[in-house]
Amino acid sequence: MKSIYLKNRLFILLGCIIVALLVSFAYPIVYRIALWSLYVLIGLVFIDLVILFILRNRVTASRFILPRLSLGDAQQIVYAIDNNSDLSLNIDLVDELATQLQHRDTIGSFTVGTKKSVESSFSITPVTRGVYSFGDLHLYISTPFLSLVEIKHTVEHSVDVKVIPSIIQMKKYELQVFSKTARNSGIRKIRQVGENDEFEHIRAYAQGDNIKAINWKASSRLNTLMINQFQNTKSQNVYCIVDKGRSMKMPFNELTLLDYAINSALVISNIVLKKYDRVGLITYSNKIGSIVKAESVRNQLEKISNRLYHQKTEFKESSLELLHITIRKKISRRSILIFFTNFENQNDLKRNLPYLKSINKKHLLLVIFFINTELIQTSQMTCRTRDEIYLKTFAQRALIEKEKIKMELNSNGIQTILTKPEDLSINVINKYLEIKAKRMF
Repeated sequence: MKSIYLKNRLFILLGCIIVALLVSFAYPIVYRIALWSLYVLIGLVFIDLVILFILRNRVTASRFILPRLSLGDAQQIVYAIDNNSDLSLNIDLVDELATQLQHRDTIGSFTVGTKKSVESSFSITPVTRGVYSFGDLHLYISTPFLSLVEIKHTVEHSVDVKVIPSIIQMKKYELQVFSKTARNSGIRKIRQVGENDEFEHIRAYAQGDNIKAINWKASSRLNTLMINQFQNTKSQNVYCIVDKGRSMKMPFNELTLLDYAINSALVISNIVLKKYDRVGLITYSNKIGSIVKAESVRNQLEKISNRLYHQKTEFKESSLELLHITIRKKISRRSILIFFTNFENQNDLKRNLPYLKSINKKHLLLVIFFINTELIQTSQMTCRTRDEIYLKTFAQRALIEKEKIKMELNSNGIQTILTKPEDLSINVINKYLEIKAKRMF
């Protein structure tokens, strides 16, 4: 009985019968009509229920979802409903979606013909990492010709899905960087400084080649001009350093700064490996989290992705002194350090600047911190009250503070990116390509 639900059409017909019964007090002839109508309605409900109970096991449904979802990206869940009965049926689909998605509504309403199937998709955007538990599928089935009652048919379809750092963004930016139309997607083309400096192989001379690179010994042996082919320096160490302190808990568009940094770290790690450099990872807050040594082995990207998946924001003050000590102990070779953090005021920077300068002496340090996009909107609003004037002034001062922090870092020879959270990945990629092209390393 718990699986039986009454439809609106039944209540409307019952309401009409009740009105007719009331009218029968004045016109007794109406009483018999109303009474027989009630009997007919009860009979139709009984017939409707028998049909539905016979046919419900001939209706099946399935859910198709990727085993791993990407954090912060819209993805599709596909549903398929099969009607193997001899009648056309109306079906409402309700899915027990993961609690993190906060969706408690019908996925869709469908009319499925005889021996037919329908497919439908539903878009979700996961905003937290972790395991998402999807439950069963519930089908509310009714007949289109009577539609007085409906029955609930549950299809067991439980599955656990991991939401990991964004694979979608990683593949998208990889395609943009290595395509011929990279400039159209925001990837800047940076002029390379100097000649390639790492020997690759000897090849035959072609018109237009630099005559300074002619290999005279090889030319004399083969009795034809041969030239040395050079390439960009490879196998440089690149480390992504992710701050997990309380400053990275700030949310933008439902994702925290830590999640933006994690997605960007995976994106740049993939680009670094494709550029034949070695990539590693360090995470920290008030203590050191994960350390992955910079390598270019086949499973390096998977190793970094797994470590990033388990990172959580700490509500404690990050210790840059501890990070400084760790870098001195663990990274002996000069490396490019891509440091994801956030400075809100100059006092915070001044307290940590000596450690940043010390790290930058031995390595090439790139500090990345974030600008509050809501402050930009507030600083441009039209003021109508005194409170709005104060709010706008505060926002403008906060933005100026961020620019002063950037100028202070640059004046101390530290490479810096001040970026909106949504532009993080593209700005980091452009800066890495600039470092490679201008041989800052």
